[in-house]
Amino acid sequence: MGKMENIEKFDWELVTKYLSNETSSQENDEVETWIYQSDKNQAEFEQYKNMLNKVDSYYQAKKFDNETAWKSVHTQLSPAKVRSIQLQKRRKEVIAQFYKYAAIVVIALLLGSVAYYLGFRNPEKAYYSEVISAKDQVLNEYVLPDGSVVTLNNDSKLLFPKKFKGNTREVTIIGEAFFDVQRNPEKPFVINAGNAQVKVLGTSFNVSAYPDAETVEVIVETGKVQVISKNDNPEMESREVFLSPGEKGTLHVLNRELMKTVNSDPNFLAWKTHDLIFNTVPLHEVVECLEKAYHIDIDVMEPELNDLLYEGHFDQKPVDFVLNVIRLTFDLDLSVEGKHYTLMSRTNNQ
Repeated sequence: MGKMENIEKFDWELVTKYLSNETSSQENDEVETWIYQSDKNQAEFEQYKNMLNKVDSYYQAKKFDNETAWKSVHTQLSPAKVRSIQLQKRRKEVIAQFYKYAAIVVIALLLGSVAYYLGFRNPEKAYYSEVISAKDQVLNEYVLPDGSVVTLNNDSKLLFPKKFKGNTREVTIIGEAFFDVQRNPEKPFVINAGNAQVKVLGTSFNVSAYPDAETVEVIVETGKVQVISKNDNPEMESREVFLSPGEKGTLHVLNRELMKTVNSDPNFLAWKTHDLIFNTVPLHEVVECLEKAYHIDIDVMEPELNDLLYEGHFDQKPVDFVLNVIRLTFDLDLSVEGKHYTLMSRTNNQ
């Protein structure tokens, strides 16, 4: 993606306000989200900031007090020399004035070119919206401007323009979300997810891209999805994979390795559907799934309990119901304190 395309997608007037400390808290979040979206955005931000600093430095340099300096010299010279120097001073003042205005014109042209480049290329402001889910909250079926529907898992953020313009529908996800994209072959849907980029025409899929995670994962439910590993080095080719229903793309953040596999997790959408399927799996996997789906904490007191194999299917059942079934299956005790659950053997509790 070229530099010109990146500039088109953000409001540089807002960046200028940000650098002048004139933005609100919400505007600060918007600018900073854009900056850290990619290395290219960070580079363009620094370049723009340096340009403005140079203009400020120019005007600071013009604050030299010429009149005070002339008075100091005047007291040390004879009248003849003073008259000669005065003539020279006038000529120099005319020349200096000319260069001063010439320099101002050059800077004005420079800023005018930038304004033309940024303003003409992007004549309308790009107004952005963000949707945020709380730590223990799932935000269900948020409708985007194009009719696509997004469900956000807990502690996630979605950034998108209030109106999709140009040849793509581009959004940014920080965290995890399920997308049901409205089909539009003429305008691909593009998702920036950490170091990965996902492109689709119309399909449904899950994206997990939490900032502290070692991987970015994309699992397809319907349609076809292209996953691209972003590469900031123009000499290196970006990797990409195409995923069909039932397939998973995994990008390892550190080495940028991108892999395509068959999705073996039937519960990848349990956080959204609460439809849980356990096909003879160890109890510790059941616990991990329940913690993610219901946003709770579960302790298993005895390590050997983690290896117990469990098989069952729960469709939209409360977590208390699920854990009580597991308790009865293995003859365990269950204690509850708020959102904290503890499983232990009965012999240990006696």
